[in-house]
Amino acid sequence: MNLFLDTSNNKLILILENNNEIVDSLFLDNQLRISDIALDELQKFLSKNNITIHEVENLYATKGPGSYTGVRVAITIIKTLKTINNSFKVYLISSLAFQSSNKKAISILDAKGGKIYLGIYKKGQNIIEDQLIPSEYLVDFQNQFFDHELIKDYSEVDFENAYLNNKNNFKEVTKIEDIKPLYIKHFI
Repeated sequence: MNLFLDTSNNKLILILENNNEIVDSLFLDNQLRISDIALDELQKFLSKNNITIHEVENLYATKGPGSYTGVRVAITIIKTLKTINNSFKVYLISSLAFQSSNKKAISILDAKGGKIYLGIYKKGQNIIEDQLIPSEYLVDFQNQFFDHELIKDYSEVDFENAYLNNKNNFKEVTKIEDIKPLYIKHFI
């Protein structure tokens, strides 16, 4: 059994999957206090599906970029579970890569303050490294990558399909100390 968590962008996304089949999913949007609800919602989600965390073998999560607190929530949960039970396999992916869902995409997330996180992807492969840029630079990237779909702020993303389509793009993290959030700093 596999469990996916994403708390990086004011959404709580939980997906339970087994043998590439979605067992159940939960999407809670506009969660300003995600750190207050994530563990309770995870417990309710597992109970609803009549499983315990001990029946989960693999943990999947986005590592950011995104909301500073939001990024830390899923990573902290994953890291704690791995610390308690080292037999869990952990797989992480950038939230920009997750949202691109194996498409030819310019993937962006609002970074506030007139800035955006941007990554450019082609079939799950990062062709322009995830970075933080001023919002006005987006036009230049759109002109250069005119044949790429613009996907932003998790809008209109089918989270179940994004998870399944990206499953092979997650990177396994074996050392607990390597389970950490992706914070992208400004280039200047």
